[in-house]
Amino acid sequence: MNTERLVELIRRAPVLAALQDAEAMDRRDLEAELDVSKSTVHRLTRSLREHGLIEREAGAFVLTPLGRACAREVASFTATVETAWELAPVLAAADAHDVAFDMAAFADATVTTAAPGNPYRPVERFMTLVDATDELRGLDPAIINPLHIDALHERIVGGMVTEVVFPTSVVAELLETNPDRAERTFASGNFSILVHDELPFGLTLCAERVGVGSYDDDTGLLRTYADTDAPAAREWAEAVYDEYRDAAIPLSEHPELARLHPGMTVGENE
Repeated sequence: MNTERLVELIRRAPVLAALQDAEAMDRRDLEAELDVSKSTVHRLTRSLREHGLIEREAGAFVLTPLGRACAREVASFTATVETAWELAPVLAAADAHDVAFDMAAFADATVTTAAPGNPYRPVERFMTLVDATDELRGLDPAIINPLHIDALHERIVGGMVTEVVFPTSVVAELLETNPDRAERTFASGNFSILVHDELPFGLTLCAERVGVGSYDDDTGLLRTYADTDAPAAREWAEAVYDEYRDAAIPLSEHPELARLHPGMTVGENE
């Protein structure tokens, strides 16, 4: 492997990306696009020409076939690494639970992170997906955000078919603190809960997009959420969801929680 060549490609990635987007650019165009000096553009283009990545046509710089191939791969690599960096907590959780995470499938994902001025950005992004789907399945290791529980309740009662796998503690809190909502939600026939106490991360499967998320250990808030419509991500998410769903216990059969299920009275399942 020629390490120097790889380093050169990464260093020149902005030039490759600019030419990939514009197809042909002269020196002044590159100066303006990259916000660099004439001498810098000269140095960059000379290096790329020496490596056979660009050539001049009618006074403009264009990518060679090799340059186009390298530009695509560098862009894909950069996107994958940037997404991996942002999803580090999800990767760590996946590794801890021996879940193979398809990082390349999320290279083009929309990644939303919590900000100091708005810690709810990730869950707000998640809710935009909820508003646009008529079906929802997922793994959720944390309690539903109280600010959005009413909206989720209305979507489910209004027809969004929903199946979620929660840990025991989350289900208990959900049913004990929101008994009326829970009763109406289950009565709609659109809501199913399963229980699994070793969930690796948040996972959502909507009609059009799938998403993964990690939670803040102190606040319990969703701190990073990445969603995509990539077919490879859908295939991966379906496989992960099916694995945990198959190992989960339906709420009505759970030895500790069945008595809290709406419609059951205390003692029925004891």
